[in-house]
Amino acid sequence: MNSAFFEFNVATSALFTAKNGLSVTSNNIANSATKGYSRQVALQRASEPLPGVCGKGMVGTGSEVYGVGQIRDFYLDKKYWEQNATLGEYDMKNDQLELIETVFSELSSMGVNSTVNSFFNSVSSLTFSSGDATYRTNVVNLASIFVDNINSYAVSLQNQQRDLNDEVNALVKKINSIGDQVVALNKQIFSYELDGSHANDLRDQRALLLDELSKYVNTEVKIVDTEYGEKLSVLINGQSLVNHFDNSKLECVARKPDEKLDDNDAEGLYDIKWSSGNNFSTKGLSGELKGLLDIRDGNVITADNPGETLKDGVQNYKGIPYYVDRLNILVRTISRVFNEGKTLDGEDIKGIDGHINGYDADGNKGNLFFTYRDAETGKTVEDTELDYSKIDAFNFSLSDLLTADTSKLAASTSPETGEKSNNEIIIQFTSIRNNGSIFKEGNVFDFINGTSSDLAIDRKQAENFDDFYTEMTESTNNQRISVSGVSLNEELTNMIKFQQLYVASAKLMQSISKIYDTTINGLGV
Repeated sequence: MNSAFFEFNVATSALFTAKNGLSVTSNNIANSATKGYSRQVALQRASEPLPGVCGKGMVGTGSEVYGVGQIRDFYLDKKYWEQNATLGEYDMKNDQLELIETVFSELSSMGVNSTVNSFFNSVSSLTFSSGDATYRTNVVNLASIFVDNINSYAVSLQNQQRDLNDEVNALVKKINSIGDQVVALNKQIFSYELDGSHANDLRDQRALLLDELSKYVNTEVKIVDTEYGEKLSVLINGQSLVNHFDNSKLECVARKPDEKLDDNDAEGLYDIKWSSGNNFSTKGLSGELKGLLDIRDGNVITADNPGETLKDGVQNYKGIPYYVDRLNILVRTISRVFNEGKTLDGEDIKGIDGHINGYDADGNKGNLFFTYRDAETGKTVEDTELDYSKIDAFNFSLSDLLTADTSKLAASTSPETGEKSNNEIIIQFTSIRNNGSIFKEGNVFDFINGTSSDLAIDRKQAENFDDFYTEMTESTNNQRISVSGVSLNEELTNMIKFQQLYVASAKLMQSISKIYDTTINGLGV
C-alpha cells in the first residue's frame, strides 16, 4: 500500500536526480580543459516500482542516480597506444639522424666530404719545388688538419652515443616511475570500487600515464574482471611491467670493456635488464626506447664484412657504430693507399707508388705517411709492415716523424736530392681523389657519397614516418576526444535540462503541498 505522502517521495527523487545531474555537469564544465579528463555522466534509472492497487500492475516510485559513469573507448585507447609507440621511435630517430648528418652530409661545410675535398684541393693547388721546405711544411700541415678533422668527427659521434646512453638510462627510470604510479593507482581504484562505485578521476590519471608510457615503449594493457573487482596489467614489449598490485623494475647495467658490442663503442654503455636478472628482450620493440637503441647500437652487415653475423644485442640498423665503421674503412683505405699505393685488400693501384716507396729530401727511403697512435705509449706506430686493421677514426694519425721533421716527406720517386729530385709522389697523391679502383664503391667521394646516401635515405624514412604517425596519432586522439572529451555546448544543454527538471520537481512538490494542505486543513480530513 502506498504511503499517504507517496507523491512527495516521487517528487523528491526527481529533485535529487536533477541536483546530481547538475553536479556531474558542473564537474564536466570545470574539467573541459583538463588533459586526459573523460566526460562523466550521471547514471539515472527509474527506482524500484511498487505493486499496484489490489496487486494489479506496478506503480512507479520516481527516479534515482545509481552512479557516475565515464565515457571512454578502450579500443581507441589501444589504437592510440600502438600508433604512439611507432611515432616515438621515428621521432627519436629523425632527431638523432639529423645530428649524424652534420658529419656526413655533402651540404655541410664541416662534413667528411668537405674535409676530404679540401685536403685534396689544397694539395693540388700548391705551387712548389720538390726541394722547397715551405712546400713540404704545407703538405704536412694540410694532412695534419685532415687527420684532426676525422678524429673530431669520430669523437663527435661517440659523444652523441654517450648522450644517447644517458637518455636510455633516463627513459628506463621514467618507465619504472610510471610502473610505480600505475600500481599505486590500481590499489586506490580497487579499494574505492569495492562497493560498486567508479573511480573515474583516478582512472583518467592512470590512462594519462599509459599514454605517456606508450610513447616510450610499445604498451599492451590487459583488464580482467574478477568477483572482487577489475584487475589491470601492463605489458611492455610483451613483458610484464605491472601485474595489478605488483610491478617489475628495469635497470641499466654498464657493459664491461670486454662486453662491448662494437670495438669503437663508448665505455660503459648500458644493457637493459629486469631487476630479477633476466634480460629485457628488444625483439619487436618500438617506442622512443627502440629509437635510442637503434641509433646508439645499430650496425648492419656490409659488403666490407661479408658473412658476419650481428652480436647479441646489436640492433640491425644503421646507427652510430655503423657510421663510425664507415669512417674506419675510409681512414684505413686512405692510409694504405698513401703509404703503399695499395687498396685495403692489398691490391696494387696502378700509377701510385706510395710514400714508403718514395724518397725524402735527403734521398732516404720513405716512411709511413698515415698511421695510428698507440693507446699505451701515445706515440705513432712507425713500422712499415703496418697492421691496418688497428687503425680507426679515433687513433688515425699523421706520422710523428713527418710532423717532427718535414724533410722526411718522401715527395720524390728518385733518390736524387736537390734539383734532380722530383715531386711525383705528391702528384700521385692528388690523383688518388678520382681513382675509381680504391673502394668497392669507386673513388673516395663515391664511398663518402654512398654513405651519405644511406644516411639520407634513413633520415628521410624517419622523417616521413614521423610526419605520418604524427597525423595518425592526432587523428586517433581526436576520435578519442570526440567520444570522451567534454563538449561545452552539450554540457550547457544538459545544464538547462537538469535545471528545468529541478524547477519542475520543485513546482511539483509545491503543487502536492497545496493539495495536501487543502485536503487536511481545508476539508478537515
